[in-house]
Amino acid sequence: MKNELFEQWVAMSKEAAGPLMKLNELSAKAMEQTARQQLELARDYLDFGARQVQIMGSAQDPKMWVSEQGELASEFSKKLLGRAESFMQLATQTQKELSDWTDQNTKRLREKEKII
Repeated sequence: MKNELFEQWVAMSKEAAGPLMKLNELSAKAMEQTARQQLELARDYLDFGARQVQIMGSAQDPKMWVSEQGELASEFSKKLLGRAESFMQLATQTQKELSDWTDQNTKRLREKEKII
């Protein structure tokens, strides 16, 4: 009796481990992609700051400085918009993957419920 109960527990643990490993995989992938995007964003800010200093040092007159700063700000805004869109795509993709994972496991649990 004890051995049979132990074997059932081991089988149940193995069955539960698969979906949890998949969840860990999805989470790790999302965190890695988010970290990569954050690093790219930090690079953009560093580049923006360096270019501001460069413009400041090379500007001949205030009008030229204002014009170049405006162009830089416009370019940087476009980059930020692109980064935001990229992040939204990642968030949507992750949400879909987690939703699919939940649906699959809910279905599997309902099928198990019918057996018991």
